[in-house]
Amino acid sequence: MEQKKDLSVINCIATAMIAYFFTIPLHELFHLITFYAYGDKCYYITSFNVEYMKLIDYYSLPYFHRILATGGSASILNTIIGIVVLIIILKVKMRPIMRMFCIQYMGLHLNVGFGYFMNGGMVGLGDWGNVFSYFKDDPGFIAILRIILTAIGFAGAIALFFVLNYMAYFFVEDPSNKKERRSVAAKLYLTMFFVGVIALIASYSQNPAIKDGSLSLKTIFVSPFMYIGFVWGFLFTGFLVKPPKENRFIYKLPEQPNIIILAVGIVLILVNTFVLGQGIYLN
Repeated sequence: MEQKKDLSVINCIATAMIAYFFTIPLHELFHLITFYAYGDKCYYITSFNVEYMKLIDYYSLPYFHRILATGGSASILNTIIGIVVLIIILKVKMRPIMRMFCIQYMGLHLNVGFGYFMNGGMVGLGDWGNVFSYFKDDPGFIAILRIILTAIGFAGAIALFFVLNYMAYFFVEDPSNKKERRSVAAKLYLTMFFVGVIALIASYSQNPAIKDGSLSLKTIFVSPFMYIGFVWGFLFTGFLVKPPKENRFIYKLPEQPNIIILAVGIVLILVNTFVLGQGIYLN
């Protein structure tokens, strides 16, 4: 009897596409909700940015609320969601494909959350760059905030590398087998990295802020680096960190493609690119 090919990478790509849709556009939805919650309105929302009207006096808000209202809320919520999903992965029994999705989903939220913290703290770009623009009258506070963001982002990112390494072994039957370790880590993590970068570039190509020049090319260049944690997760499991002595194996990556999940993933990425990429105009 002919042995079926291992096509588990297709399932990893499918779950990565779904994880992307429910992380990156969700990040922008957090911004939208925050602006409206503080009494502002928005022109449009896309898969990568929200253009708000600035109808309220953000400078009159207390510091904490000013941080949340001007861009800080989304990456904070990404981090919280990632931590919650991490706890669920460790505490709840689930089927293989659901665990694959949850690991990628958790990793993506934490990559985005800690990535924004580091980008904001170190380079002053993205959401936190916008936050800093509302504290120009208090450069001392900006300096302290950037130090805190950099420290949290850096520490969180390093911790995430080890978490991703830990979780890869749920699917590694023989931890001493380098080829198996690298194969599992590549399928789980490199697929998520490349799906994230490709989906981001595809949505950029449709984004109205690109066309009118209001979106910084530096921001476009830096953004994909927020997914670099998945590359480090792969490297930690495949090359840099010794395999654990205990066996964490639960089950293999599902080898046969789940057509329904793949179809859902493709539809969501198309929506992300051609609907959310071009933007939904609100006012």
